[in-house]
Amino acid sequence: MKKVLLNNTQLCVSQLSLGTVNFGTVMDSKASKHQLDIFFELGGNFIDTAHVYGDWVPGPKGRSEKIIGEWLKETGHRHDVIISTKGAHPVLSDMSSRINPVEIKKDINESLEYLNTDYIDLYFLHRDDSDKPVSEILDVLEQARQQGKIRYYGCSNWALSRIIEANTYAKEHGYSGFVCNQLMWSLADIKENAITDKTLVLMDEETFNYHENTNMSVMAYTSAAKGYFTKLFTNKDLSDKISSRYDTLSNKLIFDELIKVAKEVGASLIEVELAYIMHQKFASVPIVSFSNDEQLKQGIKSCKLMLDDEMIKTFRELKKYVV
Repeated sequence: MKKVLLNNTQLCVSQLSLGTVNFGTVMDSKASKHQLDIFFELGGNFIDTAHVYGDWVPGPKGRSEKIIGEWLKETGHRHDVIISTKGAHPVLSDMSSRINPVEIKKDINESLEYLNTDYIDLYFLHRDDSDKPVSEILDVLEQARQQGKIRYYGCSNWALSRIIEANTYAKEHGYSGFVCNQLMWSLADIKENAITDKTLVLMDEETFNYHENTNMSVMAYTSAAKGYFTKLFTNKDLSDKISSRYDTLSNKLIFDELIKVAKEVGASLIEVELAYIMHQKFASVPIVSFSNDEQLKQGIKSCKLMLDDEMIKTFRELKKYVV
């Protein structure tokens, strides 16, 4: 699998990142480790997790990280893979903020323990708290970086204005700053009012332009739009949740173009959707979770798919991002 270098880092990652949100819950430990094996055997080296993954189910904490940690210890692959994890997620019961030095340090240390590693390649803050000064937040991340606990750090679900503020502070103080932004983004446009969790941040045109201008790398979650286009194509029933998010006029136009492009390049819709994310001027990596081996293998096929400039341009002209 082709690798891409994340800007302002030495992280050379697979074009696709394996999402592990279901490890230890929907997928048991054996199935999760099997998926990690297949992903690695097919050339994948970029694994995305979070300290909070699995904590919505009663029982042990940090299930996803712990399974990955067991797999790393059992296989000896630690130095062959790039681990991305996220911390300081709000309290699940009431979504109260945990963005403060004490909680950030606590989550970093626990993630290191759960993942059976001495360092985390790319560490994200899972949410933001606009009431906290960026200085307080970046100081603790930079301290962890200098201690060798994390190699680089990024932000997940941060508003553009806060990213700019944080990276301005970092530059003024000689810090590495945020090297990657993880947010909700796919080929499909999305209805903002259909997202009930208002702490999530969606890719919009202004943010996209910022990434083009700065070359800041992106990791895209919900990168397949919950299978929206594929379900439309196969006449599968769409849940009310998916319909409310993605039933837009712009997506009908994108859907028609997507079918046309998929036929032209001889690929599935999902392959084209993921390839679109990869075909940007800045390093851009879709995070994808898979239910089975067949889905995983199909997703990885998108890494070999070439879309020409005209195809990307047409999709860009049709997109509204957030409606």
